[in-house]
Amino acid sequence: MKQTITALTLATFLCSPIFGQSRIGTGSIKEIYTQYCASCHGANGEGGQGSSLIDGIWKYGSSDEEIAKVIREGVPELGMVPWKGTLSEEQIRGLIIFMREQKYLAETTDLLAKVMPKDGIFTTEYHNFRLEKVLEVDDILWSIAFLPDESMLLTQRSGTLWHVRDGVKKEVKGIPEVRAVGQGGLLDVAPHPDYKKNGWIYLSFSQDVGAKVDGKEASMTAVVRGKIKKGKWVEQEDIFIVPPEFHTTKGGHYGSRFVFDDGYLFFGIGDRQESDPAQDLTVPHGKVHRIYDDGRIPKDNPFYNTPNAYKTIWAYGNRNPQGMAMHPLTGDLWETEHGPRGGDELNLIQEGLNYGWPVITYGMNYNGDPWTDKTHMDGMEQPVHYWLPSIATAGIDFYEGDSFPGWSYNLFATGMSAEEVQRIVIQNKKVVHIETILKNQGRVRDIETGPDGLIYVALNTRGPNSGALHRLVPVEK
Repeated sequence: MKQTITALTLATFLCSPIFGQSRIGTGSIKEIYTQYCASCHGANGEGGQGSSLIDGIWKYGSSDEEIAKVIREGVPELGMVPWKGTLSEEQIRGLIIFMREQKYLAETTDLLAKVMPKDGIFTTEYHNFRLEKVLEVDDILWSIAFLPDESMLLTQRSGTLWHVRDGVKKEVKGIPEVRAVGQGGLLDVAPHPDYKKNGWIYLSFSQDVGAKVDGKEASMTAVVRGKIKKGKWVEQEDIFIVPPEFHTTKGGHYGSRFVFDDGYLFFGIGDRQESDPAQDLTVPHGKVHRIYDDGRIPKDNPFYNTPNAYKTIWAYGNRNPQGMAMHPLTGDLWETEHGPRGGDELNLIQEGLNYGWPVITYGMNYNGDPWTDKTHMDGMEQPVHYWLPSIATAGIDFYEGDSFPGWSYNLFATGMSAEEVQRIVIQNKKVVHIETILKNQGRVRDIETGPDGLIYVALNTRGPNSGALHRLVPVEK
């Protein structure tokens, strides 16, 4: 039966508890818009006495800077009053984010209609596919990794490592205990590039070493490696353990994805919901780290010889790294991270650079209060691409299989709150095209190309938490 999108369907979707973007278009910034803008531009930016703010047509320029100038200085000859003396720069920035959100909401009906499957078939620019369920778990499915024998490892955030062969999952016993609170728990899993020779498997997780802050339990991201023998986790070695004085009671922003490269291991740790430490080189929060794959610290790390700096830091100013992958042709290290409300980022991570959080951002506070008016600053990197509204980006992967040849070397980015997968075309280190290929099938936490050339995705739901592994299977057009 052909499916259609109705206003009720859209409203139900946007207000769903699992739709983290339900905050968009709300909060204190909406009150400012209603007070100063709605009488001319319409309650939702649709236009009235003044022009539409959601049709994509901007007479005086469509960039954030150009729109801010119009708000600030006005266009008196057209009746647009200047708001410079009334609105702060932070409020003007918030209004721009609000306008982008309203445009997204206006477009969502068309987007959902475009990406919804018909008779179980999803249609995209190059390939059609169906979504095939492989297995289920009873909590959040966090990470997918394949072993050379084509079996796979899956992490369940509550603290279970699964070994899956031919669709049958078996729990690996004896893994480290995790602190599964908030966003914490068992996080990434990855085999060593020379797994066939050495058998090493790497895990990241939220670790409780007994540290307390104001009498409350604290935790931090940790990395270990071990081996699986006869279904048990054995020969564990600590690879990256943070001293207790850096642990925090906050329950989010653990970051954590692995990328191996020529004997090195890269991974990210979020700001642990404390923001300012992302700019502090003496702490591990809000950073991308580089170590040797055995845990040693490379002496040529950019801040190794900086007094009091955390010697594993490779890059800093990162809010919450959630995706990380290396381009298979160029060797460039790409990372996605959560912004606040708006401002999720796709970054090209390079040695020693500062990615700006929390000094600059394209987002604002979740309650609609502006975070800052600053999106640029000398000495701070710009994202290659940013999402506004946020999609709550998670795992990413460059496609290298044979099943979808039109997608070769494209980057696939997942979104949890937006419940989508985006196909991103990168040329000369720039994003030149984005296509949403999957939406409204569940919160997408991870994505991975399988040895069979198919694309595997971790889809999750909340209330109660549950996860399922699916794969995209090509269908002839």
